[in-house]
Amino acid sequence: MSETGFDSIADSAQAAAERDLRAAIAEALQTLPRGESDGVCRDCGGKIEKARLALLPGTSQCAACAQKRAKLVQLQAN
Repeated sequence: MSETGFDSIADSAQAAAERDLRAAIAEALQTLPRGESDGVCRDCGGKIEKARLALLPGTSQCAACAQKRAKLVQLQAN
């Protein structure tokens, strides 16, 4: 394969990596809390702990559900 062919493949791979990175950043930004929480966990429907709301006023998950989600994300990354 010619050098220009390798350059083209490298450019395509770089463009795909950049698209994947932009998509991952956009997805991460969507998960950030905004504003004040209503105090109800979006996952289980239970009450979000007062201490958690004091630290993360915009959170939409109770501590237990946030831990479960973090474990799932970690498993998916591996």
